[in-house]
Amino acid sequence: MRFFYKSVILIFSTLIFFYSHQTLAGSSPFSLRISVGAIHLPLSDWSDFSGEISDSYYQKKNPNIYYGLSLNYALGKHHSLNLGTELIKTSASLSSVMFITNYLLDTLDVVPLVIRWEFQGIPVTLGYEYKLSTFNQRFSPVVGIGASYFISEVEAEVLNISGSPFISSLPKEKRTGRGYGFHASLGLISKLTESLSMISQVRYRYSDGMAFTDKKDSIKVEFTGFDFSVGIGWNF
Repeated sequence: MRFFYKSVILIFSTLIFFYSHQTLAGSSPFSLRISVGAIHLPLSDWSDFSGEISDSYYQKKNPNIYYGLSLNYALGKHHSLNLGTELIKTSASLSSVMFITNYLLDTLDVVPLVIRWEFQGIPVTLGYEYKLSTFNQRFSPVVGIGASYFISEVEAEVLNISGSPFISSLPKEKRTGRGYGFHASLGLISKLTESLSMISQVRYRYSDGMAFTDKKDSIKVEFTGFDFSVGIGWNF
């Protein structure tokens, strides 16, 4: 979460620096975008991992809400660059059982357990957009591509939901790392006023959130999937 705040500060600092210089020169090519969206994350590697555990039930949360902030710089009528960050969260759980021998009663006890994972990804993305020509000045279709640097985290917790005295809930464990991602998008910019626009976007992203720091045998933390977002753009 701290990295997300740092990314937001970086974007605003960049905006203030360039905007102050552009104000002296005249009109500004900058716009600030704030968005909220829904993303579907298959978490395929974690699904495969859970399938190897017998007598288990795996469940993942989909879709997930995410938030985005980006700074857009127009290179001309059709071309622009953007620098942005997002906060992506999701979760998954695995319900299973453990068989424990009760030596006092000479029985085999069945203890239900739940393993819960919380995922968080914070990408910093550098992207390019191309604005397509249109007959209506109020609506502008755009296509985009981009690359991201990810800061990711997985928090795992084992819960003893039965209250059995033979096993206790384990403390939470965290795994953090850095990775990369790529995306392609298709969007529509709807002009509301001279300075405000509404931006809707559908995007496909591939990302390995811990590619740079994970060990070879670690389960991948991927934020790969489709997402749809709606936001507001403010043109300076």
